[in-house]
Amino acid sequence: MICVHHDWGVKGVKYALKKKHLVIIVDVIRFSSAVVTAVASGFTVYPVPDLEKGRRLADKTGAELAGKAGEARYSLSPLSYLENTRRGNKKVVLPSPNGATCATMLKNDNSGYIGCFLNAAGVARQAQKTAEETGRDITVVAAGEERAVEKDGFIYYIRDSPERVFAVEDYLGSGAIISYMNCDKDPDARLCERAYEAVKNIMTDLLFESYSGRWLLQNNARKDLEHLIQMNYYDVVPEINDGKISEIKRNLH
Repeated sequence: MICVHHDWGVKGVKYALKKKHLVIIVDVIRFSSAVVTAVASGFTVYPVPDLEKGRRLADKTGAELAGKAGEARYSLSPLSYLENTRRGNKKVVLPSPNGATCATMLKNDNSGYIGCFLNAAGVARQAQKTAEETGRDITVVAAGEERAVEKDGFIYYIRDSPERVFAVEDYLGSGAIISYMNCDKDPDARLCERAYEAVKNIMTDLLFESYSGRWLLQNNARKDLEHLIQMNYYDVVPEINDGKISEIKRNLH
């Protein structure tokens, strides 16, 4: 009988891969939401942990390098992909210190997906189906966030620290995905699921009041928040394979 587990960050991915689990990476604000939106819009995404590696990979693959929202055509804003669905080159290198860093750890022999609120049901069903076919457990990994501080009513992130801390949006996003799985769950996964079930009616408020949500609001990205909180808006499963993320070819029926 397969079992679902929940873990955090890079160390969680490492442990899951050591155990040969299927991995679902959850970085709601905003890597996962950007990737799900991009893949649903026909893009292929190349995840990288930082901009310098992104430049080299963009040169190598011919993909366009994403940058800062409002300055580059593509970014961690999910809306940047909706605004450019008709462009010819639909390959994008996407730097992110959290979700993308986790995603780069999955190689050819590992199975991994990207999940968030936007595709919670779809990615849960696909992961369970694959797990049952292969006899592998599932680990849902919340990417976590850089430590944030509040000063004079504004949110700032401590960018020079490798530390990743609890992120309410990733925990609730993980719980939403786990809630769609009908299989055994370890205590961490059950608690995560129940936390989501307990607060799902006020989830929008919690995300808007979180450090990450407030940071988006102060940076004029309310529309990003309004987009990424939509539950099951897409029935798409982005799969990580050979250094890139694209839509999995599914046959669920």
